[in-house]
Amino acid sequence: MAKKTLGWLITIATLNLCMGYGIAPKSFEYHGICKSMFCNSMEALNRLKNCTVVLGNLHVLLLEKTRREHFTNVSFPKLKEITGFLVVYRVRGLENLGQLFPNLARIRGAQLLYNYALIVYDMPNLKEIGLYSLLKIDRGGVIIWTVSQACFIDTVDWKSIAPGSRHVLSVDRHAHCYIHCTCSRNALTNHCWNNRKCQRYLEGPEGEKCKSQCLGCRKTNSSDCSVCRHYTFRGQCVSECPNGTVVLPVNEYCLSNDECNKLDGWSWNNTCIFECPLYYVKEKTANGFTCRWCKNCTETCGSQFIRSIETIQAARRCVYINGSLTIHISSIPEIVQELRTFLSVVQEVSDYIVIYGSIAITSLDFLSSLKRIGGRNLQKGKYSLVIYDMRNLQTLFLSNVTENLKVDHGTVNFYGNPMLCASQIEKVQMKFPTQPNEIDVPQGMNGYSGGCKEVSLGLQVRVLNETSALVMFSPIADTDVHYSLLYVKLPQSVHETFVPETCSESEWFAVDVPPVFSQLGMVQLSSLHPASSYAICIETYDPIHRNLARSTILSFKTLVGKPEPPFISELVASSSDVVVIRWVDHKNYRSHISHYELDVNLIDIHSKDILARDHCVNKDESYYEIDFTRHAVVLKPPPSYEKGCESMCGVLSSVTEGAMTEEHFEVCNKYDLECGLETNIRSNKSFGKYVQSLAIDIKGPRNDFQIGGLAPFRDYKFKLRACTEHSCSRSARGAVRTLRKHGADIPSITFIEANLTGYVTVYWKPPLLTNGPILSYTIEVLPSIILNDFNNLLPQVWCISNNTTSLTVKSEKAMKYIIRVCTTTLGSSKSCTGWKKIYVTIKRIPTWWWTGILFGVILYFVSTLVGWLYKNRRNYIDMIPLLDNRLSYGNETEPPSFMLTDLAPIYSIPLRDTHLD
Repeated sequence: MAKKTLGWLITIATLNLCMGYGIAPKSFEYHGICKSMFCNSMEALNRLKNCTVVLGNLHVLLLEKTRREHFTNVSFPKLKEITGFLVVYRVRGLENLGQLFPNLARIRGAQLLYNYALIVYDMPNLKEIGLYSLLKIDRGGVIIWTVSQACFIDTVDWKSIAPGSRHVLSVDRHAHCYIHCTCSRNALTNHCWNNRKCQRYLEGPEGEKCKSQCLGCRKTNSSDCSVCRHYTFRGQCVSECPNGTVVLPVNEYCLSNDECNKLDGWSWNNTCIFECPLYYVKEKTANGFTCRWCKNCTETCGSQFIRSIETIQAARRCVYINGSLTIHISSIPEIVQELRTFLSVVQEVSDYIVIYGSIAITSLDFLSSLKRIGGRNLQKGKYSLVIYDMRNLQTLFLSNVTENLKVDHGTVNFYGNPMLCASQIEKVQMKFPTQPNEIDVPQGMNGYSGGCKEVSLGLQVRVLNETSALVMFSPIADTDVHYSLLYVKLPQSVHETFVPETCSESEWFAVDVPPVFSQLGMVQLSSLHPASSYAICIETYDPIHRNLARSTILSFKTLVGKPEPPFISELVASSSDVVVIRWVDHKNYRSHISHYELDVNLIDIHSKDILARDHCVNKDESYYEIDFTRHAVVLKPPPSYEKGCESMCGVLSSVTEGAMTEEHFEVCNKYDLECGLETNIRSNKSFGKYVQSLAIDIKGPRNDFQIGGLAPFRDYKFKLRACTEHSCSRSARGAVRTLRKHGADIPSITFIEANLTGYVTVYWKPPLLTNGPILSYTIEVLPSIILNDFNNLLPQVWCISNNTTSLTVKSEKAMKYIIRVCTTTLGSSKSCTGWKKIYVTIKRIPTWWWTGILFGVILYFVSTLVGWLYKNRRNYIDMIPLLDNRLSYGNETEPPSFMLTDLAPIYSIPLRDTHLD
């Protein structure tokens, strides 16, 4: 029902705009600045072609005879900003709003259409919104309704574009719309306008890294601003307007007086204005116009019915309301601030004031200038002030307003206000000429939530330690009274009255107090939070008379004790030797922190661990790809450290590109580990000119620090402790790797030699500066046959471990070689020396070498001859063979044809074993 009502309201408001404009007025454009545009035809739409900014509102509506082809090549890329609102209504044939406005980056919302700054309504052919350059809506919400074919509506994070506002989105779940964004691994920033355009962010890890004067910029050029953060002068972003110019307040443009006059404005107090402020009147001068102060020049308005931000703003100049003032506002974020801004000038209402059904209003302090209620015409013929159904209203006018208020006629009517006590009503009703009766202010219809009747109990609190306190009170004489102890942990920096009925994020706890029969009641509270503020009160209930009363609310603070550790929100390597650490303190201890202790230690890789793996064989090229998550750690603080934000405002933006924001996970609390038991051995050591360990004391209050002198592409661990004057917290830990150092990892060749047989010897020195430890060396040798064409040839490659600095290799035979040595480090897969040329030289042998060689050859042959002669001399032995008498020899010179040795082995007896005598 609520959505249907809203749809009708938007329809009526849009039709009223159409009727109000009638025929589209002639557009105005000067130096890219255009006034409010009403585009109800293609001809009127094309008048936007030179507009950079629209001063006012842009209406694109009632193009009901257009078709798709009418919007082919129709685009307005120059338009970057609208100071009011943008409404697109009943435009047929348009499929992508971003096609019309591809560079629209900001909608300021200086004027709103029923609380909204961007309205896309009743668009039958729209396929997507597509405003991919839109970064910020300063004021007002977004409504996208009756767009039956549109996709990519809920894939946009509208809360980051327009934080603190209400958004109404019509999302039709079509099958063709089930396309997921693939912009980021982080769900918080994984938003897109379509399957080609990701959402841009001003803040957070995906925030655009722009110059300080830019509000958004091109990724390829940080100085090319989408729009300016502060002032704009002739298309350039500046920190302040130059001399001789005036400021256009609505969008902070710096204009010349001539440009201001062309816009039908005039210069006054260094600003370009179109109407004089309150209590001033426009007056013509010789040079144009000015504003002159006028004591009795005030603005009178008719009856005002305040029901939206739009109607609040319409009453911004109303000092005298000739009629009635009625306020009925639904739940709109930041509505109270809008009321204080625009209704603070109201001084007199001639008839009556009615305020009802506005749950966001807790006080009528926004009517800070009210002096008179005339009562000329009364509500229901009787009342000049009517307040009802205000669920959270606690106080009425400011004390000075109540004291000086004059009411000519009528009385008051209060009912249905559960938190508005009778004491508040009594202060105001005394100012009315007719006092109310029981019908006008019914008994029990106001202040019935329990906090209006006070009882004196002498409440006292004694703080025992960091987590407990003793509450003491003096009971009343009636023994039938029941007591309840109410207490709540107060939010940080709370300045308003805090009662149990207050609508807030804090939860009140109730403790049932046992019957008290002594003169002093005592209740001990435990499990309190250290260093925290609490509000406490005693509530009494008399069951006989059914009376509920409450003591005064007392505040106390628990002791500080040992603080909670800081939360490291960013740990970012900004260069090869610098790391930036940012943190937030626990909200309870923030005001008590005096200093911090920071320990930095190198996470070293031992050489034996490097040698344990053969880096020549086991190569992983993906290991050397840039992984920004190693160089930047970004965490979103938990609620106890920082209040959650709807638009990523809790995450800082100056982080390394690609870093992801992750949710915090507390391991200690999850597994009940004794994380508080730690030994911190602090030291200051270095290796070479780089930090190995570092102990730093940081004076507070502070939330960031920069550490320099770190080794490139090395992992460092950080331990940060927050300290009070008496103790320090346990350590918050983090680790990050520094960035690569360009020009590092290059060794130096000290010696090269090559010979005719193809052996090449190389000696080198390790690099003086490395990106992490050295993993291996690679020697590349190219037998250079054609020196001028060696870049197209593949060299011979040898890979060796990191503990070797020389190598002899066998290459192809050549007279010339080209050689280089490369290193593989943790941060670089290949960093090489320049190519070195080596020529094979033929060495001439001296003549005395030949004499020595000849003498050696002769000596060799002589030695061989002597050895042969010695080996072939006659060999006499004293062995006598046993003769076989059966054998006879025909010829002693010839051997027998048959011998016994053919059948059996020969046996010989040594001469020394034969007895001859």
